[in-house]
Amino acid sequence: MPPSDPPSDPPQDRPGVAASLRAGVNAGALVGTLAGLLDGLVNAFGIDAASFLLRAQANGWVDALFGGLPRWGGFGWCLTLFGCIAGSALAYGALGIGLGLASGLVLHPFMRRTGLAWRSRTLLGLAFGAWIFGEVYWWTRAVVFSGLPATDPRRLASAGAMLVGGLAAGFFVARQGRRVPRGVRQAMPFVILGLMLVGGLFLLATSAGSRWRGTLNERNRELPNVVIFVVDALRQDVLGCYGAEHVRTPVMDSLAERGVVFEDAYVQAPFTWTSFGSILTGKYPRRHGLVRMAPDVRMAPNVTLPFHLKGATRADGVRLEDGDYVAVAFMTGTLSRESGLLRGFDVYSGAQEGRALADVHNPWSEFRSRLVLWQITNKVSQRFDNQIVASTARKWFASNADRRFVALVHYYSTHTPYDPPEPFRGDYVDPAYDGPVTSFRAEHRQAIESGAYAPTPADERRIRELYYAGVAQADAMIGEVLDELERQGVLDDTIVVVTSDHGEELGDHGLWEHNFMYQTNLRIPLIIAAPGRLPAGRRVSALVDSIDIVPTLCDLIGVGPPSDPQLGERGLVDGRSLLPLVRGDVEAVREFSFAENGRFLSIQDAGRKLIVRRAVLEPGGWDKVLAGELEQPRLFDLAADPGEMRNVYGERAEDALELFTALAEWSASMPIGEHMLIQSARDRQTELFNALGYGGGIGEGLDDD
Repeated sequence: MPPSDPPSDPPQDRPGVAASLRAGVNAGALVGTLAGLLDGLVNAFGIDAASFLLRAQANGWVDALFGGLPRWGGFGWCLTLFGCIAGSALAYGALGIGLGLASGLVLHPFMRRTGLAWRSRTLLGLAFGAWIFGEVYWWTRAVVFSGLPATDPRRLASAGAMLVGGLAAGFFVARQGRRVPRGVRQAMPFVILGLMLVGGLFLLATSAGSRWRGTLNERNRELPNVVIFVVDALRQDVLGCYGAEHVRTPVMDSLAERGVVFEDAYVQAPFTWTSFGSILTGKYPRRHGLVRMAPDVRMAPNVTLPFHLKGATRADGVRLEDGDYVAVAFMTGTLSRESGLLRGFDVYSGAQEGRALADVHNPWSEFRSRLVLWQITNKVSQRFDNQIVASTARKWFASNADRRFVALVHYYSTHTPYDPPEPFRGDYVDPAYDGPVTSFRAEHRQAIESGAYAPTPADERRIRELYYAGVAQADAMIGEVLDELERQGVLDDTIVVVTSDHGEELGDHGLWEHNFMYQTNLRIPLIIAAPGRLPAGRRVSALVDSIDIVPTLCDLIGVGPPSDPQLGERGLVDGRSLLPLVRGDVEAVREFSFAENGRFLSIQDAGRKLIVRRAVLEPGGWDKVLAGELEQPRLFDLAADPGEMRNVYGERAEDALELFTALAEWSASMPIGEHMLIQSARDRQTELFNALGYGGGIGEGLDDD
């Protein structure tokens, strides 16, 4: 609480508004600089506020505090780190001074009868209290009513309690200021000014970053731009260009008319990280190696598409150089740079983490994106812009369309939580519905799976309506970016891809969300438009995979496919260019499509699909199936039963054996074998991703029955 019984000084001893402003500036500068120093040090230690408590619960406090420590990088690295910390002090201190001025001005009428000392302690207590509240709220948000909207009464009540506690602590700290030695208090302004000066000089010295990347030159001038839209959890059967009539998707339908639609496209894993690994590398999961979604898991170095374009060789033998393309990723979900998936990208953002655009070639840009101040600012801006990924991408293209770029745009409106904004919600939800479902979140799915809640048919319709509204929102966000590219005059010189990392169960098999082996999860849209490079309105019915995207784009760009001989078998690319299919030179690029998740593997051809437990691939596994010792495989006739409702294994055992033999041969050919997917207890800690609606992995549940 503020100092009690504020003294009423004689009029001649009461300082004016200038004193209140001075007290506000002093308080803001001190608290702001201190906050910047501490947050900068925490950032330098590699501690992530978003997952700190979850990591501490899972692996202990020592790991949470020191597990993310960066490796020593020499004297120059130390100077850069010190410059970043000084930059943090400058940024926080400047904000503190501004807020202090405003506080002094606003509160002056309430303090005009008091002396300078009381004003200073009051404003200092408020500043400390606000900072403590902000830090406590941000660091505990992953465990205090996580998954609930910020406006939920329970979260508001907890935030109120944190605010009261923060202010009490702030005024307590302010009172202790009188015990600080006089010499320290006198030296403090010089220390603050010195830190700010160092921070300012460092920011000026590192301001260039990636601005020159993508500048047109003789090597890249005739090459196209690339934009890949990945709409998370987007089913194929909800788009008009794939025959849907219950959802309006005019942007994607128009893109299909201008490009090529692949009618039978599949992912290699029904969950995000592993599927993105295949999309970006052209490799099967057990070749690129990212077979788990969990904290601290990182994909081993692989040649991604943007990394490849830093040194690919054109068809005429000319080799591209680093900087001929600028690679930018506008992300929503958990595809952080720390996952290893964004290798080769020069600029990236992450809405869920609260990370604004960060330039990996500018140490301050990347450092500040992890600071609590920037994360809170980004999260607050999302309250006013529910399409921030599209807005960020559109603004970047508006300023950088004159550069040669490859971009990844990740949308999330079709992933839980299904909570679409207007006008999309109003276009799809039934106003007559009076049930309890206003949104659909991961915890709701968990309640259904556990039997704690049984949705009515009306509830299930509402969940699907919310999903359909998210589809319409994704379509509009794609349109927002394409419109900007057209305004800038570069759309006709840009290859546009629309796809998904997996589909979604909407109660089709009594299941919800993803990480299942049904077609609802594995079959995805794939649309590629490239004016002058691909025919318009072409439809391809042959079976294709996500791993084919990178080789196809390389073929369209006019460069050779990626490879990394140093990785041996892991350096090979499994995908094939789809241009021969489009041109009609071949009828198919592969006979089978393979996919895997934590417990199952699947193989399918044009008309049949087999799903087996992982244990069946162990020596003697098929014999155990025949003896009834292992779960019976699931075999589906996709032509007669596209919804996969009837298991025909008992009637067509020979077909099942034929598919299993091909599946076993493929599995044995992968450089990461089944026996290598053994996890530690630490690998099984997935609370962070469960809270986001993620979870599972190829190695998940290997010892579960």
